[in-house]
Amino acid sequence: MKLSRSIIAAASLAVFSMTPALLAHAKTPQQLSAKIDGKLFESDDDGITYLIPTKGVLNLIASTKGASAYPPPKTLTDRLSIICRNLDGKPVKYLAKDFSNSGCEVKFIKGESKKPFGEPVAEYIVRDGKNMLEITAVNGKLIEGKFSFELRDTKTKAVLTITEGTFKAEDRQL
Repeated sequence: MKLSRSIIAAASLAVFSMTPALLAHAKTPQQLSAKIDGKLFESDDDGITYLIPTKGVLNLIASTKGASAYPPPKTLTDRLSIICRNLDGKPVKYLAKDFSNSGCEVKFIKGESKKPFGEPVAEYIVRDGKNMLEITAVNGKLIEGKFSFELRDTKTKAVLTITEGTFKAEDRQL
């Protein structure tokens, strides 16, 4: 019995001693902010998911600041998703033409439902217009940039503008 406890204690010590090294990789605070129809939208470190480009694809998702907290907020949250193809790990600027030919997709969900498969308050997708995404810096798993988009509601066709967008995100996959 003593041997088993010793092994467990040693294994626990090894895991806990490795934890700071594993966490050291995720020390860059992530942020994303923008004005959505003139109102500030912010996401925090826990609300951003950035997946390193796989076969040249950028995948950046940001939820309302505090949405990942426990307990979760009682209010509905919003989510912005940006997916762009042909990213080769260097700074690049995507312009309106890149959004009209399916090179980049943007979706904004206003008021995500808390029920599985529930309907959001509104769902917007990118439309032809003044769309721009610029990757200003790429440093390993860290990416920075700025953006502005024109989106339309999938049901009502109302236009939603996103301006003054900036982000810093880190791929935190193992």
